[in-house]
Amino acid sequence: MAGGPPSRRRLRGRGMSAVILPFPRSRDRQFIRRHAAHMAQARTAAKAEAHLARQLGIQAETLQRRGVLPDVARGELQAIEGNIRAACWTLLLAPGGAA
Repeated sequence: MAGGPPSRRRLRGRGMSAVILPFPRSRDRQFIRRHAAHMAQARTAAKAEAHLARQLGIQAETLQRRGVLPDVARGELQAIEGNIRAACWTLLLAPGGAA
């Protein structure tokens, strides 16, 4: 692909640049719900936290392997973590679903 990896491509024109993260996991509802459900069903909080840490590690490795800039990757990992924790709390506080 011409122009380098998507995370480092510059827009032509007024010297502006954009960082593009194709298919961000933080927006993948199925991924977020699956891991939130796994955390909510864990026997202990420690096991739930271990699962989250393991998944964030996997995502960090994937982003690094794809050449995503460290600052962008850090932001994406924070978004993934926040979304999974929010979905987990929703499952724990409203197990039947909120209307």
